[in-house]
Amino acid sequence: MVEESIRKEMDALKADIAQLREDIIGLTDAVKGTASENIAGARAQAEKHLHKAWEDIEQQLEQLLNEGKATFNNVEHKVGEHPTGSMLTAFGLGFIIAKLLDRGGRH
Repeated sequence: MVEESIRKEMDALKADIAQLREDIIGLTDAVKGTASENIAGARAQAEKHLHKAWEDIEQQLEQLLNEGKATFNNVEHKVGEHPTGSMLTAFGLGFIIAKLLDRGGRH
């Protein structure tokens, strides 16, 4: 009778351990699933922010390019209005820069 009681207790303990294993496996799977969802959500947010930042950079580059073209066209127009003065100015600036570079090399 005592042996049968111990055997029943052992069987119950084995069943409890088996159930505990199943619960741990289920819990582990749930944690993995939640972690995967969180990682996927974080990745999606990061990609969204990266895409927005890239669009902002493209807009700024396009604006700078347009401003550069406008400045070039303005300079081209001014040179066309005063070709002799522009050539003399360019020559003078070149001469000054050459003298400054020549002095820098002598030190």
